[in-house]
Amino acid sequence: MAQPAPPYTVSPDLLAREEFRAACETLDFQAIFRLMRKYDGASQDRVSSPVRGLTQSRVSRVMSGESNITSLDLVERIADALRIPGAYFRLAPRPWEAETTRADAPPSPALAGIGDHHRANAYATTTAGVSMPAPREPAGDVEDRSLTIDIEVAEDGWATLTYRHELYNGTATPFTRLNRELWFETTNGPLEIEALPSPDRNIIIQRVHDTKLSARFACQVFPAIQPGESATVGYRSTGGRFVYDHYWRQSIVRPTGTLTIRLRHQGVTSLTRCSATEDRPDGSEISATEGLSFARDEAGVVIELTRRNLRPNQFVTLRWDTAHAST
Repeated sequence: MAQPAPPYTVSPDLLAREEFRAACETLDFQAIFRLMRKYDGASQDRVSSPVRGLTQSRVSRVMSGESNITSLDLVERIADALRIPGAYFRLAPRPWEAETTRADAPPSPALAGIGDHHRANAYATTTAGVSMPAPREPAGDVEDRSLTIDIEVAEDGWATLTYRHELYNGTATPFTRLNRELWFETTNGPLEIEALPSPDRNIIIQRVHDTKLSARFACQVFPAIQPGESATVGYRSTGGRFVYDHYWRQSIVRPTGTLTIRLRHQGVTSLTRCSATEDRPDGSEISATEGLSFARDEAGVVIELTRRNLRPNQFVTLRWDTAHAST
């Protein structure tokens, strides 16, 4: 009697392909599933069957572009069931990675250095925004002396993000380019990104790669930040929306003296939950509620989270649930 085929896991050859790594970094599951079919010969049913909660019809819709996968929980289940190292999705190493050494598997890519996926949804995700990481300078060379994120959420969930980086260049070479990536589960098209005025620098936004839900871009800085100099670089993004679960997951790209997340959600009468966590580089998680405060004003709810002395490959996640006024 023929024996059933073992559950599908991603082959070492596919894990080694740069196009597969790039698709995982941007949570482009349409490309991920198509590459599994192209190089591993994996049918939609073979891809879905090992993953709890993932159906063949969902895989089909994703591959046709009718749907996407943005839930952090489902991303983690796919990584675990199909044996994709956590770093491919900018996650901490998965528990099975410590238990299983695969001699034929390529080394996991380094956790990126961009800021911020959602997992907005972040790497946020089921619904929120998250900011995902991009390649970074070697740790300790270029520092975020402060990183401030202002998130303005309208009553209908559409959001405006404003980032301000106070950068210090501790390297021996001029610093001219800040790589970033932003991601939302729900958008109204490509995210809009604009540079903020700077008193002593010209900032140009260079789009690197856009999908419907994410934008990878660079802030080009003129004149360059010279060794030993500090400068503030800022940008603003619109076009992303919070729908159901609300959270922002911020990746830490370089040593950061102070991280401040200020969130204002309009039209909210009260919070049913407000929490914050900090992921350590080793994958452990601690509560960050001691740095959390919130209040109400005439427009809605205001939340502020502050964390200090953060290191590369950490993540800070702010979560909030709301009760809206009846209309």
